[in-house]
Amino acid sequence: MKTTTLNFLKMGLYAIIGLSVLFTSCSPEDGKDGLDGMDGAPGPAGQDGNANVIASDWQTIQWDEGSLPNFGTMLIDVKDIDLEEFIATGGVVMVYLRFRQEGVFDEILPLPFTDAETYFYFSIFSNENMSGVLLRATNPNDSIFVYEDTETLTVRYVLVPANVSEANELNLNNYKEASKILGL
Repeated sequence: MKTTTLNFLKMGLYAIIGLSVLFTSCSPEDGKDGLDGMDGAPGPAGQDGNANVIASDWQTIQWDEGSLPNFGTMLIDVKDIDLEEFIATGGVVMVYLRFRQEGVFDEILPLPFTDAETYFYFSIFSNENMSGVLLRATNPNDSIFVYEDTETLTVRYVLVPANVSEANELNLNNYKEASKILGL
């Protein structure tokens, strides 16, 4: 019986020692952090993060020769891109009109769009020599030329590659939202 009591006492002693070690051991927060190493040399600057989206500058409208007072056309050249192939592979072409009145408003709208009685729309033009966006406008009141060569009305195209348009839930009809997501 003496051995059994002695064994229980030893087990109790081991339990008390084990619990005291467990409750008094250090936590990771108690130690001091080591010093950070030296920073490496800075890398080269990266490209703008626009997801390979191509956007033209804002341009004033210059109707092509042969435009009539009730029907205007303007070809915006798109260099180094075959737009027919771009669209065939799932790319998206958008054209926007910007109405601007200094200090009053700045409104950007997707085409097609109707302003009063003038209907603005676009199509893709392509031949052996060039590829571009063809801006068109019709007006039954023969007033197409009031939109020409004025800073209050400008136009811009945006080309969104297929992988970008599929990966992002873009609302291309909302220029502010699309420009924020695409980095324009």
